[in-house]
Amino acid sequence: MNVDSRTPEEHAAVLIVGGSIVGASAALFLAARGITPVLVEKHPAVSTRLRAKLFYPRTMEAYRSVGADQDVYAVQRALPPADHAAVVTSLAGPEVRRWRLPAAEDFSDVSPCPSALVKQADLEEVVRAHARAAGADLRFGHRFLHLRRHDDHVVAHLLDPAGEPYTVEAGYLLAADGNGSAIREGLGIGRGGSEAVSHVMEIGFAADLRRILDGRRLALARTDLPERAFISWNTAYDRGAVSVTYDPAAIDPAIVFDAERCREVVSHALGLPASRVAITGTRPWQMGGWVADSYRAGRVLLLGDAAHVTPPTGGFGANTGIQDAWNLTTKLVSVLRGDADPRLLDDYEPERRAVARLTVEQALLRVRDRTRAWDRPLLSEAAVAIGYRYRMPGDDPAGPALPEADEPGRWHGEPGTRLPHLPLADGVSTLDLVRDGRYLLLAGAEGHPWVRAARELDPPGAFLDVALLPREDGSGTVRPADACGIGDHGALLVRPDHVIAWRAPRAAPNATAALTEARIPSRLRSGALTSP
Repeated sequence: MNVDSRTPEEHAAVLIVGGSIVGASAALFLAARGITPVLVEKHPAVSTRLRAKLFYPRTMEAYRSVGADQDVYAVQRALPPADHAAVVTSLAGPEVRRWRLPAAEDFSDVSPCPSALVKQADLEEVVRAHARAAGADLRFGHRFLHLRRHDDHVVAHLLDPAGEPYTVEAGYLLAADGNGSAIREGLGIGRGGSEAVSHVMEIGFAADLRRILDGRRLALARTDLPERAFISWNTAYDRGAVSVTYDPAAIDPAIVFDAERCREVVSHALGLPASRVAITGTRPWQMGGWVADSYRAGRVLLLGDAAHVTPPTGGFGANTGIQDAWNLTTKLVSVLRGDADPRLLDDYEPERRAVARLTVEQALLRVRDRTRAWDRPLLSEAAVAIGYRYRMPGDDPAGPALPEADEPGRWHGEPGTRLPHLPLADGVSTLDLVRDGRYLLLAGAEGHPWVRAARELDPPGAFLDVALLPREDGSGTVRPADACGIGDHGALLVRPDHVIAWRAPRAAPNATAALTEARIPSRLRSGALTSP
């Protein structure tokens, strides 16, 4: 559709296309830091389709930083516990095997936040409400048409719910418009490492599951052989989906999965008479994994499923997208506030694309034939979702090789890793010392020269917070400085997304010169923070 060039034009610092959990999270993270985004989403309301339901601690830490975590946990507390999965003969029949979901394990040693086991639709409601309260302009039922790119801005052509065209000129556009991203395809960005593991038919149903599920603490289930069917359901226990694989070379799904066959599949999976099941729809899709060849084209940046697609095994997909939003928006806030040069955004793609490749690989390993030999180790869910490390430009190529990811508790302040969580007084975590989208200089208990140096470089404290670690943590058993790899006289520079950008393991002869070399935020010309 052509949009008249005379269409009135609006202006925004950031335009977000796509209002599912990744786009909504990006809007919240920006608005909470004083940047008012415009978000457009073609659907008028939250999707009721069953999607993610496991949100790991690192994701909840991002929400904690903007004050949204407690409302998410309140949703979880209002629901029956659902922290297990099972293999069943049918949902109403005997269980063959059950296990506690890895996301439900106790992470209190490494994070102030437990996982949240909630449906994505419920999480989206909370995130949207917080984004609106923070000032984000959320527009549902608005459709993206196309965009024009310029060196210093983009112009997006849109339709409002009444079908009236309008345009938004924005400094940056965040494409969170899903795995079929029209923006990615319009930019001609390809996909790498694509692998279709299986073709799946998702059959939606309506049925009363309350008596079947009451007290069982199940989040999901699958039936045993001969036909494996994955079963999911909503929090009201009255709707759900049964997903089965098929071979497109052998059958035409549009013919085979007629109403009678769908009712038969669902009835068998649930262990209910067909008369007690209503089919609400079908959706074929491919389980696979891929990563976009590029995450950026000028002032357009991809995130979430527009940038990568992950098989559902492990529950990594939505978490990875939310962390894209967390990483990117903290960089955007620094740039838009004037604390950092725009070239800081150049680090978004190498950081997040490497994490996506690792995550897709790990999810694929979980669904491949386990009897085959693979040249990559199977990492724990905690290592993938919490313990990944960004490769830093200052990494010493002659130094010891560091893993891409490891168990969270094995990291001790290495640049590129997340700041270790240590409980301080009054329930405060070391992660809580990072606030309001600002950088943090965190020094050991005797690190007063670092504090003075930070105040010389940023006298008003406009963009750089400073803090001294106590000699012991809140339990009196751990020395926080040692856990951060700096001792009492060293220091860390922590980014707004809790990632360690630079580390001085010990005192420096001239702390001011060392921090100047580290190029704290106002002096950033790229994300490369070098060690003194």
